Amino acid sequence: MKKQIVDFVRESCRRYTLEAYYIPDNDCYVLTKKGRAVQNFNTEQFYQIPPKRRIYEHRALIKAGLAHNLGEKYKDQLFLPRKFGIKIYP
Repeated sequence: MKKQIVDFVRESCRRYTLEAYYIPDNDCYVLTKKGRAVQNFNTEQFYQIPPKRRIYEHRALIKAGLAHNLGEKYKDQLFLPRKFGIKIYP
């Protein structure tokens, strides 16, 4: 886990009341709301976004994920098995 990404994830969790996990097998950071995956990204995807735009663009991605997983009545919701990841505490 990289410190810059962990700091970003912690800030995002505080702002949007989310939980975060890191899955080391595939270098994946997962943000969840009550166990349902809202957004996931890896290290390469994180560094593709410029630092000044990260939190701004992140809000739109989280809202889209929440609308898909929590707001609408899809039957194919993605649940994260929490036991496979390392929890990132805010």
